[in-house]
Parts: sequence; C-alpha cells; structure tokens
Amino acid sequence: MFEELRVVLAKNIRKEAIFSPEERQKMLRHLISDLGLANVVVDLCDGLLADYAVEHSCKVLLRSVRTSVEIPYEQGMATMNQRLQPSLETIVMFSKPELQDISSSTVRELLAWRRLPPGIVPELVQKELEKRYGPLLQQT
Repeated sequence: MFEELRVVLAKNIRKEAIFSPEERQKMLRHLISDLGLANVVVDLCDGLLADYAVEHSCKVLLRSVRTSVEIPYEQGMATMNQRLQPSLETIVMFSKPELQDISSSTVRELLAWRRLPPGIVPELVQKELEKRYGPLLQQT
C-alpha cells in the first residue's frame, strides 16, 4: 500500500505510558526487525502529528480502530489534522477481530491484578513488563 510506513510514537497528554517513548521505540524496532519489514521506520514525535507529517513529507496518516466506537474520535482527529495541514489525508483501517478487546487501559488494569493472559502483548513486551512488575500470573 505504501513504499514506506512510519510508525510514529506521539505523546498523548491524556495518558501515562508504562514505558518511555525511547523504550517503546526500541521494542517496536526489534519487533519490526524480527518480521523483516525493511520499509518500516519507527520514530518519535514530541509535537503535533500533523506537523511531523509535513516535516517528513508524509501525505497520508494511517490510523487503526478496534471497534466502531472509536470512529467518531478518529474522524475528529482526521478533521483537525486536515485543518492544521490541508493536504494531509487520513486512512482508517480496522484491526483484526481477535485484537478488538486489547487496549493500553486493559493492559494496565490486568497488570494491576498481575493477571496478563498469554498473547495480549508480544513476548518481548511481556518480558519487559515482568522486569518492571515481577511475575505476571496467567492462571485462571
């Protein structure tokens, strides 16, 4: 679909991330490398995504939604990004159905209870979480 895909880790002022932007970037680069995706760049953005897009000659933002509930939020973001940068387009794709129930909020809640089931996050991330939080029980 694209010659190059940039996975941009932008700061969300509404959320407190478990890992620093640099830690997330390192893990994503490792996971993408393991998949052999040579045309994927993982970058950090400390400002507005629309400004990042212009600075890096990106014409399209590719966003993902898990369920239809997220569409109004993404539509608002697309509209605002286009107000900021009129030439910027947004494409929204749906995630795989088996990933619909996974969100950062859900992961944080499961971590609080030390009950992170297998497959919720990649194994690399699971190991990093266990370094930080100790063993994550996966029993029923």
